[in-house]
Amino acid sequence: MDKNMLHRQLTDLGLERVDYTEKAVYQYNIYSEATAASYPLTLTTFTSEHGNTIVHFHEAGFPDNRFVPLEVRRAALDKLIELERLCNGPSGKTLEEANNSSMAQDLDEIKKLGNEMKHMKTNSELIEKNLIPDPIQ
Repeated sequence: MDKNMLHRQLTDLGLERVDYTEKAVYQYNIYSEATAASYPLTLTTFTSEHGNTIVHFHEAGFPDNRFVPLEVRRAALDKLIELERLCNGPSGKTLEEANNSSMAQDLDEIKKLGNEMKHMKTNSELIEKNLIPDPIQ
């Protein structure tokens, strides 16, 4: 992903860039009401010489070696999932949408299927030419 676009998307989601050398380090503060403290989640990105930016999700974490409440860890995981979906782009159709028992999923596919079937011979035409018709499905 382009580094400027990724930077804009990360900052739009509330992350703040706190360090920028060859790597960019982003920070997202998660507040815990139980402890009345804020916990900074850090995320590192790296831009290659070709201009592609890679997010190092495996390096994401809390920099201080202190206790981090479970609710904060859950919020961090939710944020990382949101960021991963953002980086991977929009997802396709759900399984229920894809398995709708239809030969075609939308109007364009129906038109394409109709054009393909226009050129197919019927079973009667195949029998007349001594060909074996497609079995009943």
